[in-house]
Amino acid sequence: MHPPVKPVRREPAPGVFRLILPLPFPGLTKVNAYALAGDNELTLVDCGIFEPLPDRDESWQHLVGALDACELHAYDITRLVITHPHIDHYGLAGRVVEETGCVLYMHERSDSEIDAYGDPDAAVSRVRSMLQDHGVDPQDIDELSAFEDWRSYLTQAISPAVRVKDGDDLEVGGRSWKIVYTPGHSPSHICLWAENERLLISGDHLLGAITPHVDFRREADDDPLGEYLDALVKIEHLNPKIVLPGHGRPFEEGAARARAVARHHDRRLGSIVQVIRHEAHTASEISDEIFGTTLLNFGRRLALGETLAHLAYLRARGEVARDVSSEGAYVYKKAKRRPSSSDEE
Repeated sequence: MHPPVKPVRREPAPGVFRLILPLPFPGLTKVNAYALAGDNELTLVDCGIFEPLPDRDESWQHLVGALDACELHAYDITRLVITHPHIDHYGLAGRVVEETGCVLYMHERSDSEIDAYGDPDAAVSRVRSMLQDHGVDPQDIDELSAFEDWRSYLTQAISPAVRVKDGDDLEVGGRSWKIVYTPGHSPSHICLWAENERLLISGDHLLGAITPHVDFRREADDDPLGEYLDALVKIEHLNPKIVLPGHGRPFEEGAARARAVARHHDRRLGSIVQVIRHEAHTASEISDEIFGTTLLNFGRRLALGETLAHLAYLRARGEVARDVSSEGAYVYKKAKRRPSSSDEE
């Protein structure tokens, strides 16, 4: 009789384990976390969501079980690194820190995003004002601004003990990981880069099957799409051999994927310019033209955010001008071409 065969642990790289955790959202049912194993230490990159169920331990047990399947132990976690404080990557962070005593690492820009969880009424007020200014039908504003309170998916809005920045190094199990700052999907998004093996933990910055959402918020007169595209170029230059994303399977040829995502946004920018080429439109009208009018409320809210981010990018580069309609809403039109020196001669 042969002895039982011990299961082979298959990981994307030695000492790097992908943990697939459940999400409670239609269309987004799984998120990846990654365990980085070292001698007598364990670093966890992202941690999944807290699902508000009667049994408070269920989300924690999903994480414990995923680690057990890799022959790792949750109570060995000494460091938790969050790629960005969106609820599906950060929601369980407070529980992980509470249970293990680990040290929480996040980017130095994360505080404002964390603070927003504690004041959803202010967030709703800002979104309502923004939607009204951009031509959304008043009867739709209540439903489209209802997606700002995520407190039930958090164990607590916990702040980092260590605030990292671009270029910082983390040593785990003899492998050096460099922090790569990649804003756009989130103002505080980071990736982790192991240069010797060209291995990238990409969070939601670079995904294999979908393009990350790039939203526009009124908190600052910013250019999130410009930041995102600049960060894509940064990742393209790194030329990752293996990408470990926040959703979906690991994939190869990270530089090629970064170029493909950049082309997607370039086509989107071109489509918007075509919509407003002859006539000014509100962002709501442009969004309906680009994404269609059959989206459900949350999908429509995402589409509006994407549209506004693309319009902000075009305005910042002088390709689109903004005006105010007779109804008081912002409208966008193709900017007049500035005369070149050859035109003036």
